[in-house]
Amino acid sequence: MKRRLPVLFLLMLPGIATAATYYKCVTENGRVIYSGTPCGANAEVKHFKDESALTGGRLQLMMGSDHSYHVDGTVNHLPVRFVVDTGATNTAISQRVADAARLGPCVGEGRMATANGTARVCIVTIPELTFGGFHVSDLRVGVMPNLPVDALLGMDVLGRMKLRQENNVLYISGSN
Repeated sequence: MKRRLPVLFLLMLPGIATAATYYKCVTENGRVIYSGTPCGANAEVKHFKDESALTGGRLQLMMGSDHSYHVDGTVNHLPVRFVVDTGATNTAISQRVADAARLGPCVGEGRMATANGTARVCIVTIPELTFGGFHVSDLRVGVMPNLPVDALLGMDVLGRMKLRQENNVLYISGSN
């Protein structure tokens, strides 16, 4: 029997509410960074529903044998494997990843509802999260002590992108 990862539905996470405003900055070497706080003198204000919030990035993911999509990335420069979870309101990471990435103390607590019941979580801020060619800074996420995978990439990040699924392939791109 194949083990299926339960889809997360996040209920009440104080301090993780999806921010309406993000900032887009371009570093000296041309890397684009998106942040919840101004990320430089050239910070350009973007709004959550702004069609140009993420540009240029493209990612093509093949459905795995577990009927999920996975993508390699980093949490605070620590390599992780994300499960792409369009059923999760917010991104979540395992306690192991939080410890290994040396993330700061909890900035709040919350509860996450999963297919297996409700779990208490610690809210932390990830200085930098990456996957594919995408970069997100200062993202608040829930740390789940018993999460069986490294991380779940939720709609707080994915909602800023275009998603299209076709023939067991998920296409993720920045808005045109």
